[in-house]
Amino acid sequence: ELAQKQKELAELAKDKDMDSDILKEEQEYLNKEFEELQKKMEELQKDAQELKRDDKMDDLKQDAEDVQQEMKDSKESLEKGKNNKASESQKKAGDKMQEMAQKMAEMQQTEQQETAQENLDDLRDILENLLTLSFNQEQLMKDFKGIRLQDPRFVELSQEQLKLSDDSRMIEDSLLSLAKRVFQIESFVTREVTAMKNHMDDATTKLKERKPHIATSHQQYAMTSMNNLALLLSDVMEQMQQQMAQQMKGDQMCNKPGNNKKPGMGQMQKDLNQMIQQLKDGQKQGRELSKQLGQMAAQQQRIREALKEMQGKEGENGEKGGKLGDELKKLSELMEETEKDLLYKKFNSKTYERNQEILTRLLEAEKAANERGLDKKREAQHSTPKQRTTPPQLDHYLKEKEKQLELIKTIPPGLNPYYKKEVNEYFNTIEN
Repeated sequence: ELAQKQKELAELAKDKDMDSDILKEEQEYLNKEFEELQKKMEELQKDAQELKRDDKMDDLKQDAEDVQQEMKDSKESLEKGKNNKASESQKKAGDKMQEMAQKMAEMQQTEQQETAQENLDDLRDILENLLTLSFNQEQLMKDFKGIRLQDPRFVELSQEQLKLSDDSRMIEDSLLSLAKRVFQIESFVTREVTAMKNHMDDATTKLKERKPHIATSHQQYAMTSMNNLALLLSDVMEQMQQQMAQQMKGDQMCNKPGNNKKPGMGQMQKDLNQMIQQLKDGQKQGRELSKQLGQMAAQQQRIREALKEMQGKEGENGEKGGKLGDELKKLSELMEETEKDLLYKKFNSKTYERNQEILTRLLEAEKAANERGLDKKREAQHSTPKQRTTPPQLDHYLKEKEKQLELIKTIPPGLNPYYKKEVNEYFNTIEN
């Protein structure tokens, strides 16, 4: 804005009839405004030094000094009555300020991208720590199976549970800090973090009391909260990655036809089935396997959430959507079973077969929903049956044939030929 004002003043200075005192007064006003901006820039410079990013502000500092010099020269030229020379200095100052504004805009965009990347890295670290904690808890549950109270390992495993509880404190702090920054997930994160903390504390307490069966139950509930949080963070992370990718592509790329087309649920489920098949045939283990399983479970959950939206729309259709609504409900239940298999690493051939069934049913449900959504005016009309009259002779023949068929049906099949003949003659006599 200040650059625009400076350029307008430069145009006015070219006018020979313009009062020099007015021009000088306007230039002094713009000089003071620029001085105020310089003070704010100095504050930014201090912040940049604290963040060790002051190298980005060096160019702006030099540009500001150049602008200040040009504005000073223009004022001196106006005082000497050299309006044309003052106009040139004012135009240079205006151009330089526009360059500064462009550099600041680029710096702002870069800072936003870097901040988003840092947030993404922090989120990834939290997710990895959460998954590690979940798998460590799962392994500890397995280690407790078959351990007697008198076994020396019982004390060691109890101490391991206490260590896991301590490790979870750092994750809890990071998650609660994240929840405060993102209000949309605050209630969910707070609830699950509290549940995770309470169940891990209860598990530790029950182990001290030598009640491993109750402790195992609390360990399972703690794992459930961990996995719920991991699914949420995975979704948030994916959304952040998509937003960053869209920003990098730019508005023109985003507006191209076909770029914003989202894959359907059927295609998403097909891709997931392929991933499960590859995982089944692959040799991944340890942390790499855990990470991929978490991503696949998150993918299945996203498909299930999309299915819920579709189910809600079908519910609005009343009785017409009843049959399809039941099918969608069944699909949702099957998907939930697959999520559990992936989260608890219990995937097998049964999981793959179930997901093939999900894909088949999902494609049929999508097709049915699309057909229902078509305009009724364009629906095909069924042919109306016409009443046909049978000639009297043919009608009499058909009735006689029907009587004979009925007669044959009434003859018991277990009779020998003699009695079958007698029964047949008896019915013929009654008929006559």
